[in-house]
Amino acid sequence: MKAELQDVMDMLRKLQGAIDFGGAPPDEREELAGDVADIMDALFDVMKKCPDAE
Repeated sequence: MKAELQDVMDMLRKLQGAIDFGGAPPDEREELAGDVADIMDALFDVMKKCPDAE
């Protein structure tokens, strides 16, 4: 399960990069980047609670 969660984390990092360099207005980019960061934080918390065994 951790491998799948890591895949999701990698996709979120790519999304965050796309937001940072996208053409959206600065306020919208900041809000979206904040949302992605919140999701990444929550995902990291879940990953810490998962057992290492698959």
